[in-house]
Amino acid sequence: MRGADRDDAADASRFFSRMGYVSLGVGAPVGVVVHPLALFVIFSIGIALILLAAALDAKPGFVNRVLVPFRVPAFLALLAGLAWATLSILWTPYPVSAAQHVLKLALLIAATLCAVAAPRDNAAATDLYLFPIGVTLLMATIAAKGLSHILAGVPDDGTLACGAVALAVLLFPALGGLTSRARNGYARLLLILALAFAYMDGYAPLTVALFAGYLALSFSISDMKRTARELAWGGAGLVLLSPLIPAVAPTVAAWVFHTKLARVPPPYASLSVAADVFTHDKLRLITGHGFETVARSMRDMILPPQTPRALAFTVWYELGIVGAVVAAAGLWFAFRGLERAPPRLAPFMAAGLTAVVALAFLNVDFDDMTGLTLIAVAVISTDVAARSQYRTTRPSAASLANL
Repeated sequence: MRGADRDDAADASRFFSRMGYVSLGVGAPVGVVVHPLALFVIFSIGIALILLAAALDAKPGFVNRVLVPFRVPAFLALLAGLAWATLSILWTPYPVSAAQHVLKLALLIAATLCAVAAPRDNAAATDLYLFPIGVTLLMATIAAKGLSHILAGVPDDGTLACGAVALAVLLFPALGGLTSRARNGYARLLLILALAFAYMDGYAPLTVALFAGYLALSFSISDMKRTARELAWGGAGLVLLSPLIPAVAPTVAAWVFHTKLARVPPPYASLSVAADVFTHDKLRLITGHGFETVARSMRDMILPPQTPRALAFTVWYELGIVGAVVAAAGLWFAFRGLERAPPRLAPFMAAGLTAVVALAFLNVDFDDMTGLTLIAVAVISTDVAARSQYRTTRPSAASLANL
C-alpha cells in the first residue's frame, strides 16, 4: 500500500507539474496578447502548480538549491538593486506606490527562485517542447488579433506590443530548449519563422531585439568565452554611459538638423526631454529621484508625455548613479557567468540576455511588470532546458545557479 501511495503521489506530481508548464509555456505567451492581466493570473497558477507538484513528490535538498543563487554575484547584484530601490522609498515622492512595486518585484523573484529550485528530476521532453509551441502560438495569436483589429478598425490596446516583447524575450530560451534535445532543424525553422514574423510585424523594438540576439548567438557559437567577455564589458559600459546620449543629443541635433532637438520629429523629441531631465538637477544623478517616479510623474503630468520609458533611462532617473553601477555590475557578472553555463545552452542564454538588454535601451515600458514577468518565464524555460539535456546526466544545482 505504501508503494501504491508513492506511485499515486508521483503520478499526481507529474500531472500538476505538466499543467504548470502548460500554463507557463503556452498560457503565458498567449495570455499576454489576449488580455493585459491574463499573464499575471496564468503565471501565478503555473508557479502554484509547480510548487504543488514538488510538494507531492518532494526531493531532498530544496533549501540548499534555493540558497545556491545567493553565492552567485549576478544574483547578489539583483538583490542589491532591489535593496537600493527599497531604500529610495525614503525620498521618492510616491512612497506607497514605490513600496507596492518593490513588493511585486520581491514576490516575482521569490516565485521564480522557488519554481527553479523545486523540481530536480530530468525534465521530460514533453515539458520542454511546450515552450517552443507557446512561442509559435504567440506569433499566431498576434497575427490573428492584429488582423481582427485591422478588419474591425479597432485601435491596439497595447497587447500587441506586449506580445512582441514576449516574442523577443521567450524566443531564444525556446530555441535553446530545442537544441538541448538535438532538435536543431526545428530550432532553425522557429528562428527563421520569428525573424520573418518580426519583419512583417514592423514593431521596431522587436526587430532590434531579435537582431541583437541573433548577432550574440552567432558570435557565441563561434567563441563563447570571448563573446561573453565582450558582451559583459559592452553591456555594462552602455548602462553607465547611457546619460551621455541625451547629454550630447542637443549639440548633435544643432550640427546635423540645424534646429533644436525638441523640434525634430519622434523619436528624437524624447531625447530632448531626457536631456532636460538629466541637466535640471545634477545632484539627483547621485541618488536618483526615487523608485516609481517616472511612471507616476507622467500620470500626474509632472513629466511630459514624451519622457522616455526605456529601462536604462528609468534606472538612472529613479535610482541614480548608485543604481546604475549596481545594474552594470549585475549585467557584467551575468554575461561572464555564461562561460560556466551548460555548453549547449550558453549561446542561447547569451542571445536571450542580449535581446533583453536591447529592449532595456528601447522605449519599452517595463513598469507594469509585464516585461519582467516574461523574463521570469524565460528563466524557467531555460531551467527546463538545462534539466532536459539530451543523453546527459542530471545537472547539479551549482551549474543551474548560473540561470
